[in-house]
Amino acid sequence: MILTSLLAISLMTGQMKPIPDKPLSPIHLKDVAGVSRTIPGASVATVLLFTATDCPIANRMSPVFGRIVKDFSAKGIEFIYVYIDPTQTPVQVAKHLIEYKLGAPGILDLKHVIVKATGATVTPEAVILDRVGMMLYRGRINDLFLEHGRARKAAIREDLRIALKEILAGKQVSVSQTPALGCSIPDFGL
Repeated sequence: MILTSLLAISLMTGQMKPIPDKPLSPIHLKDVAGVSRTIPGASVATVLLFTATDCPIANRMSPVFGRIVKDFSAKGIEFIYVYIDPTQTPVQVAKHLIEYKLGAPGILDLKHVIVKATGATVTPEAVILDRVGMMLYRGRINDLFLEHGRARKAAIREDLRIALKEILAGKQVSVSQTPALGCSIPDFGL
């Protein structure tokens, strides 16, 4: 089922839930290529990028995702796209990953295990976990979108990039949570 009509109706700004003060329990799922993945991974940090194949805001941000993945993967950061629509198939997700040149594996979160564990509310939204599962950041990728249907010509603040640079420098993330603007993540009765 294509969620375009549902997502268009339910576009929203992500609700700010508190960042958990305990590590997330490890989550074991296979990506759409059949490779077993553990979240969080053993890397310096794992970035979960919540997306949907038919969210116009997430699709517009795809080039930004691809550049961030390219810039930070070689520095020990692991990236996983989390597809939130359980009606999608692995083939559809794999096609989306290639078509939008996302540059990292994708997991189809069929039962919203990752969504629930992280508190993600919209696509696109990013969550950064350290190797023991502590959430270091949750929120927008950047501030390109001012509101639904209204974007700047270019982002002013690159929140995800800033957080990743601070983590790599051994610093605490200065802004650990930002409101994310995008397509709401429906619960699908899960």
